[in-house]
Formats: sequence, C-alpha cells, structure tokens
Amino acid sequence: MTATPPLPPPTNPALLPTLAAVVYIATIVALWGILSLVLDRTVIDYEDAGPLLGPAMVTAAVIVTWITLWRTRNARSPWLGAVVATAGTFLIMLAVAAVGYAPVAAAHFALSPFVLGAALLAGLLVMGTWAVGRSAHG
Repeated sequence: MTATPPLPPPTNPALLPTLAAVVYIATIVALWGILSLVLDRTVIDYEDAGPLLGPAMVTAAVIVTWITLWRTRNARSPWLGAVVATAGTFLIMLAVAAVGYAPVAAAHFALSPFVLGAALLAGLLVMGTWAVGRSAHG
C-alpha cells in the first residue's frame, strides 16, 4: 500500500489582496518619483502642509484598494471593482487632502497627475490581481 502525500494547507484568502496592496504602495512611490522628476514638480505643492499629508493620502488609497481587491476576488468580472477602486481612490485622496490640509487643496489635487496616476494604478491593480487570482484557481 502506498501512502498518499498529505494535502497542502488551504491558502489564506487575504494573502493575494495583501500582497497586491504592498505592490500598490511600491508602485505609487515609484510613479510619484518618476512623475516628480519628469514634471520637475513636488508631489505636495504646499510647503506648509507638513510631511504627513502625502503618506496619509497613500494610506487611505491603499485601504480603499485593499477593500476593493477583497470584494472583487470572487467576482465574475473585474470591471466594476476596477471602476470602484479608481473612483474610490481618487475621492478618498481628495478627502484626505481636504481634511488634512484645506478644502482648497482638494480642488488643487483633483488636477494633480500624482492623484490621477494613483487612482488609475488602483484600477489596473484590481484587474491584474483578479486575473492572477483566476489563473491560480484554474
């Protein structure tokens, strides 16, 4: 009689969204660095905004993106999740700018390539993570 090999433990469903969120943070940092160099512009244009406004905006964007990744992981299509992540990230970053600095900052950041880039990355990340999750499950 041959012994059957033991089955591997089931994967944690939070693993893929969490890893994708970590990649999202790194991608935002890289995108903002490249845009800052290419456009010769600082990410946070307001000198008196303090050093925490940018990280607070990114943290809020990551939370929205992770929640969207979690809710989209079993969806039939990633499109709604991608739209929700893009719009939600854009709006939450503006809300953090308005609360963390001033309402005028939200209007300014609405046209910022940094916020627009982070929002678009969130949508692309949801679609890519959904595709990777589908291919991993067969």
